[in-house]
Amino acid sequence: MTQTLKDRLQQTEPFDGPDQEAILGLLVASAAVRGRLNDICSEHGILSSQYNILRILNGGPPEGYPRCEIIDRMIDRGPDVTRLVDELEEQGLVERRRSEEDRRMMMHRITEKGQERLHEVTDDLSAVRGPFDETFSDAELKEMAQFCTRIAHRFE
Repeated sequence: MTQTLKDRLQQTEPFDGPDQEAILGLLVASAAVRGRLNDICSEHGILSSQYNILRILNGGPPEGYPRCEIIDRMIDRGPDVTRLVDELEEQGLVERRRSEEDRRMMMHRITEKGQERLHEVTDDLSAVRGPFDETFSDAELKEMAQFCTRIAHRFE
């Protein structure tokens, strides 16, 4: 038997309404997915936010992105992007170069080693994606993505 949200939160009182139940459900589900993602990234020596940076740089132009572009594209826009990139650079996963157009700007690119690490982590993420595919139909997953997009747009 599956655990209900009220059981998971050890809540004895009814929810204030379906909106509160939905918000709490979303937060609990997000924490569970994020926790598994963090575990997988940790096994590869990076943080989930660094995985996000590697994905961004991998999909970027050959010259790379400046820090502000990376921040704009991140899932969690934290203030410590410079530190995260520094650590990726120390591991040889990212490289920095001065921009050809604006010598004041540093451009960040994923290295070959960074691409290899990215693919390793992505392969292991089947442990996160699998339960979604096993639990929901493609139509339900598309609808869930639309719901999440609508929620995100309301708070941006």
